[in-house]
Amino acid sequence: MGSMAQDFASAHDAVRRGRVLLRTAREALARLTGINDRVRAAHADLVAAAAQAQLAALDLGAMREVTSATNLHLAPLRASGITTVGQLLATPDASLLALPGLGKARVRALRTAAETLQQAALVAQVPRLDPDRRTTQTDRLVAGLADALVVRDAGRRLTAWEADGGQRLAAHLEHAKPAANRLRWTFTGPTGRDRASHAARSIEELLGLAPPVRQAIASVMQDAATPTTPKVAWQRFIDRGGDFYAELERLTGRVGPADAMRGGLAAEIVERVERQELDESLLVGTLRTYQHFGARFALSQQRVMLGDEMGLGKTFQAIAVLAHLAARGQTHFLVICPASVVIGWQREIGQRSKLRSHRLHGDQRERGLDDWLRQGGVAITTFETLRVLEVPVDVPAAVVVDEAHYLKNPDAKRTQAAATVLAACPRALLLTGTPLENRVEEFTNLVGLVRDDLVGTLDLAAMRLGPDAFRREVAPVYLRRNQADVLMELPERIETDEWVELGRTELAAYRAAVLEGNWMAMRQAAFASPASEKLDRLVDLCAEAAANQRKVVVFSCFLGTLDMVRQALGPRSLGPLTGSLSPDRRQQLVDEFTAGPADRVLLAQVQAGGVGLNVQTASVVLLCEPQLKPSTEDQAIARVHRMGQVRPVDVHRLCAQDSIDERILELLETKQKVFDDFAARSEVAEASGSATDPGLAGVAKQLIAVEQARLGTGPAD
Repeated sequence: MGSMAQDFASAHDAVRRGRVLLRTAREALARLTGINDRVRAAHADLVAAAAQAQLAALDLGAMREVTSATNLHLAPLRASGITTVGQLLATPDASLLALPGLGKARVRALRTAAETLQQAALVAQVPRLDPDRRTTQTDRLVAGLADALVVRDAGRRLTAWEADGGQRLAAHLEHAKPAANRLRWTFTGPTGRDRASHAARSIEELLGLAPPVRQAIASVMQDAATPTTPKVAWQRFIDRGGDFYAELERLTGRVGPADAMRGGLAAEIVERVERQELDESLLVGTLRTYQHFGARFALSQQRVMLGDEMGLGKTFQAIAVLAHLAARGQTHFLVICPASVVIGWQREIGQRSKLRSHRLHGDQRERGLDDWLRQGGVAITTFETLRVLEVPVDVPAAVVVDEAHYLKNPDAKRTQAAATVLAACPRALLLTGTPLENRVEEFTNLVGLVRDDLVGTLDLAAMRLGPDAFRREVAPVYLRRNQADVLMELPERIETDEWVELGRTELAAYRAAVLEGNWMAMRQAAFASPASEKLDRLVDLCAEAAANQRKVVVFSCFLGTLDMVRQALGPRSLGPLTGSLSPDRRQQLVDEFTAGPADRVLLAQVQAGGVGLNVQTASVVLLCEPQLKPSTEDQAIARVHRMGQVRPVDVHRLCAQDSIDERILELLETKQKVFDDFAARSEVAEASGSATDPGLAGVAKQLIAVEQARLGTGPAD
């Protein structure tokens, strides 16, 4: 009898605690569902309002394009004052039937065509959340998303537990019902009590694994108790816009066109990618749908180049690949990148995953290498360090190369060092938003680092066969998506060339530089004095931005120019951010800029600041002079105009009339066309003679000669 009482007591206690856990978990899940449903409802209202506004301005004639019906009689509608699809949708059938010449069949045809357009309008809407144009509807959505983000990670753990442990716990509690009270236990036969005791022991095992579940429950219940106010939510949105849109995409399922997300890949490759699983258990945050596809592409194809346009989060996709491999038992990974982005990689790994990172750079590189080999995780090193540090090539399970276009020259020592590591590793992922900068061969050189068996089919002759042929050849290794195709919410980028005249001092300096054939002096002559027109315009633009609470990033090639800007702007300016700064100091400057007042201006040397920085808190970009390569400007602008940007980005390029600036802009237009033809999509277009150039030194020599001839200052014969 004592044993029976003891069995009942322990089983009863397990059932009681199991029921408490299951009840509180499902209460927390209900809270989570309520938050998510609130987001979906707010989004649906916003979409409906936007669609309604579009239909209200859409002429009735558009209905003829969506139906094959021949009885769309619009004349009676127009005669009665109904001229738009929105007005038709708002008019009851009874009112339509009262119009002359409209019977039931004709009204039905009109209604069907109008509703077809209505559904298309609802699908097409991609509401943009603008902190400068708040409405009651957008307040609701942003506040709901802020609440959803607060509970996202805890909710993810809780949802995963419910799908497995929660279901098992519910089943065990059902079998352990005799232990719910003593009377029922007493009148249950020996077989039933044995089954209940066995179930109770299983419940105890689940309870022993429950501390993380209880922590997730507490987090959801506590964080969901007080809704976020719109004011606080909008500030978080400004700081973390990318996270808000990723969560909105996850909760609503609204994504861009599927073909754009897949980068135009062949059907058989898409099918393979779709079958590829992605373990996100070691990730923190939410991948966008196109990022999820990109990570699975890298995993399924094993050795690839991800050429997404700058600002689409290639780093997060790479981290997702490493996190998946780590969750499946792999232990060591290597990232090779420029020194300027080492800190950025460390921070991203720490914020976006549960992986350990090690810096193999600087004075502590040997110690970092030892720690990595002993502890595992992600080793982060630079192109130059890799040349002198003895990294065992057989250790990494995957190698990621960031800014992979640094390896475009196969004869460079850093390319050869990286190639040795890449060749020994079963998985390789090259990241670059600019796979082609000057020559088409640069693209094929990068392909050779991951799939040298493809290079023979990617020569210029093969490219001339057209985009379809090239697409088939390159599809297994190259995926590229463009911002406009997958970031439907991305605010517009408005580019303006700000033309000024050279003043007397600047013109004299420019003519002297042209006479001397001094390329660098020619490009800097427009800033030859503190009273220059370029500097005046720059100061005016910064003042206008400050008045509108918009931060500014100023880019220039030249330290002298940046110093002059710094003196003109005074304490509002930060920097300059140059290549000589340590990675820690670079990040410190960016953090200070991000946290600083709205009138701050960050000064950056374009070669240093245009790579690896995220400064979405700025929404104005000033380029002190045109650059020789479109990729240089694009990379600089993409530091601001990227995923997470919530305001339109104004880009102002300062140009001096009748100067080398005009010649460079003409060159830029030609080079941008080459990039668009060859590397702006996964399918690369036909080759042309303009795909090669004589190199930057040769270009400078040519442009100097052009200016000398124009000004009549060339060297005497």
